[in-house]
Amino acid sequence: MEWLLHHKFLVLLIALAVLMVVYPVLRDYYDARIVFDVVITGVFLAASYVVFTKGHHRLLALLLGIPTVVGVWVGYVLPGLPRFPLGVGFHLFGALFFAYTVAMILRSIDSERTISADSIYGAFCGYILVGLAFGHLYNIVELANPGSFRGDVDFTTHVQIDHHRQFLLTYYSFITMTTVGYGDIVPTSGAARGLAIVEAILGQFYIAVLLAELIGKRVAHALSAPPSGSNGT
Repeated sequence: MEWLLHHKFLVLLIALAVLMVVYPVLRDYYDARIVFDVVITGVFLAASYVVFTKGHHRLLALLLGIPTVVGVWVGYVLPGLPRFPLGVGFHLFGALFFAYTVAMILRSIDSERTISADSIYGAFCGYILVGLAFGHLYNIVELANPGSFRGDVDFTTHVQIDHHRQFLLTYYSFITMTTVGYGDIVPTSGAARGLAIVEAILGQFYIAVLLAELIGKRVAHALSAPPSGSNGT
């Protein structure tokens, strides 16, 4: 338990790495939907456990996270539910949960007096979670207005399949946030383009501000440390 307290963001980063790296590989060889649902549920559980340590924070996280996890699995139990409201609700709660998680991670990093390895892991987790949150928002836009995104053959073939669409638009989210812009998926509606602009700006702002804070704390810690060889008197 003590190890977890000092490496809580590392645990979340591992869960996110499985989602971002392992799932794309496994989706080509196994039942993609069940793999995705298991992995995304693991991310929500990891975030709820390691980020939200205080009771009132964890309560709000559960209020946002439980509907999202239920939305992941309810289709197996009740496959006849209306697709549109279920999908919009799932992605809306998912985006809010990830946004709240990012806010709590940044608050935790800001409250620390010095920079630790786990702080760096937390900053990295926050960046990934921003991309996941926008991925949910892009899915809402596509569900509300089909055709808001245009893409290559893979996108056109799988855009109507929920877990494939979520993966592809999450991929698009990270390509946008990092300003790589491959062009294999492009926004065509006003709402999609507006979100893409916001994410591109926010992604660069996140890196610039957080990096400045981390460097500032590192410099402040170095300046406040006693000189080498000092006896402290």
